[in-house]
Amino acid sequence: MDWNWQLIEENCTGCGICFDVCPEEAIEMDRQMAYPQPVEGKCIGCMECVQECPFDAIEVVDNVQKEAV
Repeated sequence: MDWNWQLIEENCTGCGICFDVCPEEAIEMDRQMAYPQPVEGKCIGCMECVQECPFDAIEVVDNVQKEAV
């Protein structure tokens, strides 16, 4: 299944916890970025980023569900 994560910018503080916990390196972040960015095709839907984000700033959806919306 193909997964994608979406950032809820108004909740994100740019703390980088999601970047640190992602086992697939599906999140990109550096000092020049205000917010983390997805790396296309790498998310496996493990939900580590969602579970660890203290600000509820990430949601993970499968691309089939995303296309249906």
